[in-house]
Amino acid sequence: MKLSTRYFLITALMALGYFTYGQNFYVNYIPKLPPDTIGESNISIDLYNNNFIKNNEYFGPYTAGITYIGSVLQPEITWSLSKKFSLSGGWYFRLYYGQEKFNLSVPVIKARYCLGHGAQVNFGQLDGQLQHGFIEPIYNTDNYFIKNPENGIQFLVNREKLHTDIYMDWEKFLMPGEASQEVITGGLLATFAFNGLKENQGLSAHFQSIIHHFGGQVDNSDKPLQSRANIAAGLKYAFVPATSYLDRITLASFYIQAMELSRTNTIPFESGFALQNTITLENRWVKLSTGWFHGEYFFSPLGDYLFQSVSQFNDWYVGEKRDLVTTKLLIGHDIMNGVNFGFRFESYYDLQRKVNDFSYGLNISVNARVFEKKLK
Repeated sequence: MKLSTRYFLITALMALGYFTYGQNFYVNYIPKLPPDTIGESNISIDLYNNNFIKNNEYFGPYTAGITYIGSVLQPEITWSLSKKFSLSGGWYFRLYYGQEKFNLSVPVIKARYCLGHGAQVNFGQLDGQLQHGFIEPIYNTDNYFIKNPENGIQFLVNREKLHTDIYMDWEKFLMPGEASQEVITGGLLATFAFNGLKENQGLSAHFQSIIHHFGGQVDNSDKPLQSRANIAAGLKYAFVPATSYLDRITLASFYIQAMELSRTNTIPFESGFALQNTITLENRWVKLSTGWFHGEYFFSPLGDYLFQSVSQFNDWYVGEKRDLVTTKLLIGHDIMNGVNFGFRFESYYDLQRKVNDFSYGLNISVNARVFEKKLK
């Protein structure tokens, strides 16, 4: 499928900037516990809590509206054994208000090994979900409310100008004879900031890819094997304007490719593409973003169906071209050290259907180290 000259020029003219997290409008959903004090033998107890409400007012043919309201809680204990290795164990709870039982209650374990030169390996619970920083068309922020914590293996590199995140999330483990499929997600993200990552301004280049697989060699299910992938490449450019009201303006543009890799295709097309262009204004209290999304035959295994050419309800309901004008507002405030409040509003105006879908919500998150003791 060829990209028209008109859309290519639009993309080329949208120069871009850098922000640490691609999902920056949910930055206060991301755990920010104090780092492991690797280098000293110690034991610490940390607590992450997020209390949220998000009301999706979606009425179109692509996805359904839903309200998420509840709390996430993860206490964990960490033992730093040496300069390079730490081991953590804890429990992840998710409760939806109005339900008598936890929606999710699972143990979490993490082994973290620092390789040196900014590189580390994580086994067990990953620095995952919104922490990866995928752009919204290929990773739905609502995955935070409905999916398990990510578990598998992850390789991270944090250097002065380069950040990479390579991971495999083993979503569902399959035992021989089970009438289901194993579910695996793999991803690769890379950011190169020409002025350095800490500067948070200037030009940066970004690459993101994600592949989602259903199957398994011991698969006893009648469902066909399924593998789908997205690849995104883009630029960002951030600068500080000559006004005291704004701390930063960020221009961003991505080209996104969708690929069907399955032998048996269950949707009516095998490839598609999309463009996403945004501009974000921010200061200490507020972030405001607006953008334009264009997709043709676009699909995404973990993305929001608002952006896709296939429907969540029926794989054969197709809107070949999608054009959305997106608007996002975040008002954030640190109530105290480790406690953050956020209110957000998100709007998606469909230029084809002349209909506006929107969501709004707020949350209060807590990140705290409640105990730490050095060992002899």
